[in-house]
Amino acid sequence: MNRNLYIKIAYWYYTLGMTQDEIAKRLSFTRQKVNQIIHSLPDMGIVQVNIHGYERDNIGLENRIEERFGLKEAIVVTDYGEKDTLIYKVANVAAQYLAEIIRQGDIIGVSWGRTLSQVVGQMTYMPRSECCVVQLMGAQNIERPVMKSDEIARELANRLDCPSHILYAPVVVEHEESKRWLLQEKSIRAVFRMMKRCNIALLGVGDLTTQSTMYRSGMITGEDIRILRAQGFVGDIGMNPIRIDGSSDNCPLSGRLLNADMECLKEIDNTVLVATGREKVAALRAALQTGCINTLIIDETTARQVMEEQY
Repeated sequence: MNRNLYIKIAYWYYTLGMTQDEIAKRLSFTRQKVNQIIHSLPDMGIVQVNIHGYERDNIGLENRIEERFGLKEAIVVTDYGEKDTLIYKVANVAAQYLAEIIRQGDIIGVSWGRTLSQVVGQMTYMPRSECCVVQLMGAQNIERPVMKSDEIARELANRLDCPSHILYAPVVVEHEESKRWLLQEKSIRAVFRMMKRCNIALLGVGDLTTQSTMYRSGMITGEDIRILRAQGFVGDIGMNPIRIDGSSDNCPLSGRLLNADMECLKEIDNTVLVATGREKVAALRAALQTGCINTLIIDETTARQVMEEQY
């Protein structure tokens, strides 16, 4: 169990006054297990007179995010400095979180993007030879190879010293017929089967504008964006377009996408969303409404904007 969760249990019990039964129900633990954890908190140095770990304001904000969006865990990173520094800091926290939760035998799915590239790049070598890493979406033809899902999958597999399963197909095809033909390939079907076995997923969130990497890299056109936005879509997770209420049904692009769809993502035990940036707020709100996200790692400024809170 990761240290952040111990800190949060201390906050719930000592600050919010939640009962052990309430905490057990929230975490799907037994009451006895919660009791053991609470009694171990002083020995761990978490509880003395105050709760040590994350700043008090951030723990309260994390708790409100968890309650509002039904998350297992939210981790809010105190922010300062320039945007590049902020991405680095959020990615560092996410890397530490993954190092704590990944166990032998886990199947970890990854999407793509700058933030996820930073997360994997900051992970230390931690051999988990019985794990495997799966690419959750097809390839992207972009200039910065470190942002590509296949490169992120390979790099994470290198850090874990485990196999990777690469999807050798484009993430967006021009015609729905092309997708149907590609799904007849044995190797591609095998990767899709592996996606359904994932128990951890690492995702970023994208916005649907002409400033998005999807558009600038040529994966989708301006006409695609116009059609999607006209139907209420505001962003994407794992290349699945989503509306502000979290819905994704009747998406005109889905027949051309080679990726883990929303139903697949909903079946994953712990889908971790890592995000920063004001431009992502609408897409983040949509992503958190989908029911796909279990864990959110985010900077404080963006978190408050998502919650529409003032400092």
